[in-house]
Formats: sequence, C-alpha cells, structure tokens
Amino acid sequence: MTSFAEWVKMIGTDECLSTRRPLTTSDPKEVRMAESDSNRPISVRTRFEIFKRDDFQCRYCGQRSPEVVLEIDHIVPRVEGGTNDVLNLITSCWDCNRGKGGVPLANVMTSEDPHDKAIEMMERRRQLDEYNAILEIENTKREEEMWEVACFWNDIRCIAPDANGFHTALKKDLSWIKNTLKWCPKQKIKEFMELSIGRGMKRDMRYVVVCCRTWREERFDRAAY
Repeated sequence: MTSFAEWVKMIGTDECLSTRRPLTTSDPKEVRMAESDSNRPISVRTRFEIFKRDDFQCRYCGQRSPEVVLEIDHIVPRVEGGTNDVLNLITSCWDCNRGKGGVPLANVMTSEDPHDKAIEMMERRRQLDEYNAILEIENTKREEEMWEVACFWNDIRCIAPDANGFHTALKKDLSWIKNTLKWCPKQKIKEFMELSIGRGMKRDMRYVVVCCRTWREERFDRAAY
C-alpha cells in the first residue's frame, strides 16, 4: 500500500493542492478521475482527490477524519456493473463501507471480526498520518503566503527590510493575515492594501480588515440569492 509521503513524492505537493473546485471529468485542468475498467484498483491519487472533494467526510453517516477511518465506496457496487468513474465514487467511513458491501445501506450489518479490527487499526493510523500531512502542507503554504502579503504591505508603505534583508511585522497583523488567507485570496488582500494606501490609510491595517470583511459578507449575500 502506497504511503502518503510516497504519494506526495510521486505527484508533487503543488499539484495536489492546485485546486479546490469540485472535480469534473470534463475539465482538462483537473485530474482525470474516470477509470473505464471497473476491475482496476482505485489509484492513491484518485482516492485522495475524492477525500478532498468530500471534505474528508463520510457521505453516509457524516463523520469526519481523523475520528473515523475513511475509504472510497462505489455508489453502484462493482458486482452490479458500477465503474470507477468519479461520479460513482464516494467517501465512506470504515464502518459504513464494510457493512454496506454490495447491498443497500439500509441492510448494513456490523462486524467484530478480530482480523477486521486489526486492519482497521492499521488503516486508522495511515489515515491519521495522511490527514496530518495535508494539514502540515497547507499550513506551510499559508505561512509562505502570509509573509508574502506582509512584505507587500511593507513595500507599498516604503518600509525597507533590515540590514540582514528581513522584513518585520506586528504579530497581530501576521495572525490576521494568516487567518484571512483561509477564506480570502492573497491577491484580494493586496488589492485592499493598495486601496488603503491610496486613501492615505497606511498607519495600520484597519481599513484592509474592513474591506476584507465587507467583501466576504457581500459574497455570502450573493450566494444566498
């Protein structure tokens, strides 16, 4: 079984985190998820992309990783002709998938087989390692973007780096930038920073904070209609 670390080396960190749009087989920029041969094993890459699409959540019971072990399930079982097409793949927890098998979910039965429990423990460990690894990758990427935005804020205010070439920033500003990057693109933050400077507000980031908050609220309002 391929480990997550090996998987990252195979396809590259940037590629696996390049998009958060729902996956479709019609978009050439997305990972090709459809596999015509239903007997082919689901690749590690496909498995992980399905997990990301479903937000690491079992679509049957709603439980999330790492509290439960997740697997890929076929909506239409392969024994009934189901394929490995992305539209037929769904995230399922260990219990739902093991109980479901090739029968309707309403007929789920639980199993206390010691062998299954041992495998479950091994899979839970691997699942937790994968989950922690992706969190670490995303945190590192956000840290880099945080400093990129902070340096941009210094540059447009004509604040030069120190003698060693390092920029400095207030801890509260760095914390706000990092948290805001979770829901606001860095280019949008930079745009509001330039707007703040244009309006003569360069002492602190309060105007930028208000602009980002307003932008987020407007997006939610538009989505509600």
